[in-house]
Amino acid sequence: MEAPFLARENVLHGCNRGGRHSGMRAEAISIPANDRIPRSAGIRSPWVCRLDPRLALALPLCLLTVLVGCMSPEPAIGDLPEPPIYTLERRPAPPPPPPTPRPAPARTARRSASIRGATIIVDPGHGGRDPGARGLSALPEKTVNLKIATRVAALLSSRGASVTMTRTSDRFVELDDRAALAESKRVALFVSVHADANNSRSISGATIYVGRGASSASLSAAQHIQSAFRAAGIACRGIRDAGFRVLIGHSRPAVLVECGYLTNRQEAQLLNTVSYQVKIANAIADGIAGHFGG
Repeated sequence: MEAPFLARENVLHGCNRGGRHSGMRAEAISIPANDRIPRSAGIRSPWVCRLDPRLALALPLCLLTVLVGCMSPEPAIGDLPEPPIYTLERRPAPPPPPPTPRPAPARTARRSASIRGATIIVDPGHGGRDPGARGLSALPEKTVNLKIATRVAALLSSRGASVTMTRTSDRFVELDDRAALAESKRVALFVSVHADANNSRSISGATIYVGRGASSASLSAAQHIQSAFRAAGIACRGIRDAGFRVLIGHSRPAVLVECGYLTNRQEAQLLNTVSYQVKIANAIADGIAGHFGG
């Protein structure tokens, strides 16, 4: 049994509910459900379309409209904005942090070489036919100088210094010969020991002399002797410069120590005693040792 044919359908838009076409229409008939179409039906193809004559005229117009639209000089879509251009700014690297400052090492006073092995000349002033000052002293200056200088030499030798004395007895030695000895031995220090005198009997105290334009080594030795005097309680008038031959007649470091005034009654009496001579000698030796670092 053949399946009934489906009803006719409106396949194009524009049909109203009453079945009337507002525009073009086409009609189609469906095929039987069993795909068998009787020859008596007079249908050669599964689909039969009948075009309205108005539709046939409209199709070329539609195609023409599409073609004209494609050929229009105005683009269908407006120009797109240019894409943004991003540039990478290269920033300089931040500077490294400043290094942490290190504390400066503590500065220490420069010390001379050890006194051990140092070559030192001890010079007792005057001697022989040159007695030196007398003043109010029972002993002449040349004798007081020799006693103190001999003691200084012994103390320095006991500390390891190589000591030479310009005289060891009551004999006369020229000033130039004393200076020449200092130069020939290339001594580390020349120390001349004296006692002073002045027209004024009120002046007292030890005085330390260096040559004019003295070297730093000479000044260092004088400063250490001055400090040793004051530490020992010995009155000291300070450091002065002078043109004494034994200070400027050679190129070596040198000091001249005036141990006190023989024209001052009190100091003259002290300088004639062994105890004070030892006290003065100890202070001179301590100062020299301090200059050499011990």
